Order: sequence, then C-alpha cells, then structure tokens
Amino acid sequence: MEQLKDKGSLIFTGLFIYLVATAFINQDVYSFTVRAASLIVFLILVVLALPYIAEDMGNADIDLILMVIVSMLSVIFVFITGSGYGAIFIPTDLAVMSYVTKHLRLKRRDVWIMAFAGALPVALWYSHVRWSYNFNMAGFAFMLMAFFAMIVTELIVPAKDRGNGKAEHSLKGFFEFIIIITAFILSMLYHSRTVMFGIVLFGVVWLFYGVMSTNRVLYDIFLAAATAGSVLFTGLYVMLAGRFGGVKLLYKDVFSGRQGIWEELWKAFFAHPVTGIGSSYELKSFEIFEVHNGMFDILTVHGIIVFILVVILLWRMMLRAGGYDADLEADGLHNPSGIRRIAVSACFSMMFTSFFENYFTVPPYSVIFMAFALIATGWYEEDAS
Repeated sequence: MEQLKDKGSLIFTGLFIYLVATAFINQDVYSFTVRAASLIVFLILVVLALPYIAEDMGNADIDLILMVIVSMLSVIFVFITGSGYGAIFIPTDLAVMSYVTKHLRLKRRDVWIMAFAGALPVALWYSHVRWSYNFNMAGFAFMLMAFFAMIVTELIVPAKDRGNGKAEHSLKGFFEFIIIITAFILSMLYHSRTVMFGIVLFGVVWLFYGVMSTNRVLYDIFLAAATAGSVLFTGLYVMLAGRFGGVKLLYKDVFSGRQGIWEELWKAFFAHPVTGIGSSYELKSFEIFEVHNGMFDILTVHGIIVFILVVILLWRMMLRAGGYDADLEADGLHNPSGIRRIAVSACFSMMFTSFFENYFTVPPYSVIFMAFALIATGWYEEDAS
C-alpha cells in the first residue's frame, strides 16, 4: 500500500494525460473514449483510494462514510429507477474524487507535466482540430487550455521575486491577461456563450481571490452559488424565459430552449424526489436525455439524498482547494500562491459553466476539474516545510 501511495500522483498524472490526449486531439477518438471513460476513471480512482481507505476505516472518516453512502445509494436507486448502469458512475466518481483529493498530494513534477499537457493541444486546435468539434466544445477546450497556460506561466516565472521582482510580476500578469483575453475572444468567435460566461466567472474569482482566500463567508457564498445555486438557476431560467423569450445575443435567442427541458424535468423530479427519475427517463421536450446542467442532472436522475451528499463532498473538496482546512495548515501545505489562485478560479469556472452543460460532472472534464482541485490544494512534496 505504501508503494501505491508513493505512485499515486504519477498514476493520476497518467490518467490526466490519457484523457486529454484522447479527448482534445481527435473527435472520433474522443467519441470512442467517452463510452468507457466513467468506468475507467472509477476503477483508477478506487485504486488511488485503496491505501487511504484501509487507514480511515477505523477512525470514522466523514469523507469515506459519505463516499460509501453515495456509492451504495447510486447503485440502489439505479435498480429502482431502471437506469442504465453507467449512471452509477456520475455521482460515485465525484464522491471518490472528493475522497482522493483529501489524501493525494501532487509533486511539483506532476504539476509541470499536467500544465504543459493541458496547454499544448492549443497548437493543434489553432491549425485544424477545432473544426471537427462542435462550437461549444471547441470553446470549452480553448478555455481549459488557457487556464493551464496560465499555470505554465506561473511555473516559469515563480511567485517569489528574483532580482527585479516587480518587472517579473508585471510581465507574468501581462502574459496571463493576454492568455485569458484571447480565450474569451475565441469563445466569442465560436458564439459559445456558455464559455464566455465561464471565462467571465473565472475572471471574477481570479480578481477577487485575495479577498476570498481570507474571507470564508465570501468563499462559502461562491460555493453555494456554484453547487445548490446551479439547481436554483434552472428554475429561475424557466421563469425568466416565460417573460423575456425572444431576446437575442450573438444571433441566438438568449433563452436557448433549455427551459423546456428543465421545466419538464422539475415536474418529473417532484414525482420521485427520493430516488430520482433515472437516466432512462424519456424526455418529451428533447430528442435525447440530456439535462444540460451538471448539478441538476445529479438531482433529477439520482434524487435529493444523493444530491445533498454530493454537494457536501464537493463543498469539502473546494474548501481544501481554497486552503480552508486545518490539516493543510498543520502540514505546511497552505499555499496562497498564484498557482492556487488560477486553479481555484478554474474549478469555479468549470462549476459555473456547468449551469448550462454537464461539463465538470463527467469525464474527461471531471478529471480535469479534479486536477485543478489537486493543484490548488497545496504545495508539492519538494516545497512542503
């Protein structure tokens, strides 16, 4: 088990590279990969969790208990609702991710590798890859690559001043600003309003992270908005669409048609609030079952109990990412650096972008989300005091 602990960060890095390479290089390979991605991610995460489960079983670890309950209820409710078995892995993967991020610590080497692996595909996307993907996914890929490119910038120009520190900081800030503005312009060219929204939210957290990192109340407000707020947003969207339908932005209706899906799903959910409606539910408002909202998907498909537990686990995971964890302080892992600032902002951006899509709750995006959370959680072994 100790060897598995030592190799854990390397195993996760390998999983990350595999998913990025198979998702962001070729559309046909991506289509093949996503069919089994949830199962692959689950199996690898369980392997990463095994050494810590053995230790935590005897001390009533809350994250372990919640992870087990989510997994068990997901299995039980899938059978009750007649869902496809693959539905089990959406809440279960998120629960295991939260548990693993509590224990797994990346090395600086791993962050260098993942940052470059996450940023490098942009060269191919600028040339030809982008045209084989739909515009929403293309915009989302550019957004994620921009976040990793910003982390690369932080790694190349460290936060600690060297010589004329002010000049270095100014240059670093300039490059990061250009990276994120470029991603926003590309999202506009793709008419990807979801990504534009995600980049704006990234910018808000990025600019105000100094306050959020020392103000737990503000941080909790953002977390509440990103989790439970995502579900409340669907209800608000339905109400506003009824009053202001027909308004256009970037040649599209502001209200994109999701209101019909969400209104139908709310009605179906209220009939089965405990177990959820399952993934085999046949939508009347859309040709396939697609919720277009990550947290609302978990609520409607798996029910209120699983939803609440997943929110608690995500909340705990993001508190660790933001440095609000006594164990991080004790281990010398509270890291208020530029890297944490970008990684936390990226996590929030992915969560807020999932107001309109399932992004951060499904592979490969869930693993990318986990990577940002791990990067944010603390310094790396070589730097821990």
